[in-house]
Amino acid sequence: MAWVVGGSLILADIYFNGTGVKRNIPLAMRFACESEEGMETLALPDIAKLNGSARARKPFEFCDYAMSTFMMNFCSGYESEIEDDRRSRYYSSLKSSMTLEQQAAFEKLLAAQSAYIEAHASEVDQGGTIRAIRTIGSEGILKDLFHTEVVQFERKKWPILSDDQIATADVLLHREYVKKLQQLRTQTKESIDEGAVTADHLSSVEEAWEKYRDAWDAFARLRYPATAAIVRAEITLDRYRLLKAIPVYGRE
Repeated sequence: MAWVVGGSLILADIYFNGTGVKRNIPLAMRFACESEEGMETLALPDIAKLNGSARARKPFEFCDYAMSTFMMNFCSGYESEIEDDRRSRYYSSLKSSMTLEQQAAFEKLLAAQSAYIEAHASEVDQGGTIRAIRTIGSEGILKDLFHTEVVQFERKKWPILSDDQIATADVLLHREYVKKLQQLRTQTKESIDEGAVTADHLSSVEEAWEKYRDAWDAFARLRYPATAAIVRAEITLDRYRLLKAIPVYGRE
């Protein structure tokens, strides 16, 4: 990806925003044009609204004006990398407040989360030319959810769940999982050939998720012992909500 986004497009953003260098809009526009013809033209109306001001409320990004599916895919990947770095720095800082045992469990949790999200790509619809954007977006939602929950748990803001929800979360998920498997097995060959999620995909991801859930459970018992059951239930319900959202296409 670096040869597309990591070169001219990043330089375009750097010189337009004056990030660590003297601001140079003509040079920024040239780099944007090198990245994708027409990108700078599409950006001109918004650039004019800035009236030469050095900055808007947030840095100006030429990725917002990507025209081709090719460039949009790469821009999505680039933005995802930036967010990954931000989250990684937070997790590193968080470990300084943990015991050695908690740190070890947290490392295992991060590894399990990474494996689960990587596996999750196979349960995202792969049809169409924007499949990369769709996959990155779906993975980003899971990463954001994990980060948000870690932050909330560290602030001792626990999910509001009834005793019944906590007790039945595993059963609810299992029922939805079996139901979704049965539905996916009835999809037409045409739907599958076009990139639809299959029962085999779902089954393999579920195994990765179970390891992720167990890692969460082990970490929560060390870090949040009084509320470990609530944490486990919430993680389980997260998976339940995701399964319900997986689309099922034409059936035989």
